[in-house]
Amino acid sequence: MAQDEQPGGMNPLLSPALFVGRDQQSARLTQLLHHGQSTVLIGGRRAGKTTLARHLTSDGIDRALVYTDASGWDLKDEPTALGGLLSAVKGQPETAWDQATRSDVTTALAAVKPVALAIDEADRILLAPWAGSFFSFLRWLDDTYLRTDLAIVLIGGPVLMLFKDPDDRGSPPLNTAEPTFMDSLDQAAVEQLANLAGQVDQDEVMLLGGGQAWLTIRLLAEVWNGTSLDDAADTVFDGSIATFRIWERQLGSDGRELFRKIPPDGLLRRALRQAGWSRHREAARLGRSVGALRLQGDRLCRGPQLFTDWFTSQSPAEFIWDIAISYASEDLSMAREISQQLHGEFKVFFAPAEDAPLWGTDLSRVLPNTYGVQSRYVLVLSTPHYVTKYWTRMEYDAVAARSPDRILLLDLGELPPNLPQGLVYRGSSKAELIGLVGALRTKLGA
Repeated sequence: MAQDEQPGGMNPLLSPALFVGRDQQSARLTQLLHHGQSTVLIGGRRAGKTTLARHLTSDGIDRALVYTDASGWDLKDEPTALGGLLSAVKGQPETAWDQATRSDVTTALAAVKPVALAIDEADRILLAPWAGSFFSFLRWLDDTYLRTDLAIVLIGGPVLMLFKDPDDRGSPPLNTAEPTFMDSLDQAAVEQLANLAGQVDQDEVMLLGGGQAWLTIRLLAEVWNGTSLDDAADTVFDGSIATFRIWERQLGSDGRELFRKIPPDGLLRRALRQAGWSRHREAARLGRSVGALRLQGDRLCRGPQLFTDWFTSQSPAEFIWDIAISYASEDLSMAREISQQLHGEFKVFFAPAEDAPLWGTDLSRVLPNTYGVQSRYVLVLSTPHYVTKYWTRMEYDAVAARSPDRILLLDLGELPPNLPQGLVYRGSSKAELIGLVGALRTKLGA
């Protein structure tokens, strides 16, 4: 339907008030929070998590509702992050308090109890070296101090579901949280959206978008503007590749393997309880939350045809990076200097430079894949800090277990305990450090 045929010329599919097909998930969240039960809301990038959270109201949960977005916090350290949280609890913009103490936050929450606290983009916090300590504080608030007077909903990507705090007996972000997963829109919801666009083949919309909310709305918004569905598919495909790359990372290695193995007509859901497929059960649930997989009746199927076309055209064995730098946060300045000197000549994976693409991804799957599979070489800055950190151990183990010959290790005070036998590494003498970048250029050039 052409734009000039619509009253006022406003595209209803682009309205921020649009909320379709999430009634069941909204009711589940409302019920959990009403009873003081914390939850973790898991979904892939652009799965509709934020829209769902913003449609919660304090009327439905019978307690104060505090919503905050961690992307608006200063994540330099825990006090500045607590400043963002305190600002939200006090009903102010996240930047109102530039820092706060745990006592400040505890007092503020106690003053508004019973309270539901929704923290969007919570997976961003996992990139910080103090993340374990911060989530330990949230667990204490939830389990011990406020108990049912506080219900927390952490909102983020699959990484939140898989995170285990190595400094607290492998605890998840919240001990008592029940997971709530985003899912694709069903046929009725897609039909409701399609009716807003006018005359359109609804079955074809379901095939192309797979019920993934963001893709479906983008397709139909193009159609509403007068574009044919076929041309809309080309336009949306070209504009979605960056998002498809993130979905591919969020699937993880198990999810990608499952996606390739699923028969064209789908897989019976009960097969995921049987030998051969059962090891993919968690990957199937997370793949549905990303939107790459969906349930169709009693079968698990691939989701959007647009994503499937892109995914199946990728080479799973292709190196993405010439070198990935693995380092502890305390050694950031050295890693940054090396990255800057190599950048431009080679494809360098340096985590801070990939901060935006990593948002909402499953780090426990993305990082092992980046270091263990997608990089020709991995430069390890091995320091006393490095060998004790959870994430650096994960990065190191990913490449050491698969291809130890790709490790380029710099001994800066302490070596990993599981150093591959016979591995040649560089020391930290002045001469070796001065010649480091030159040696790397020679190695990468070869």
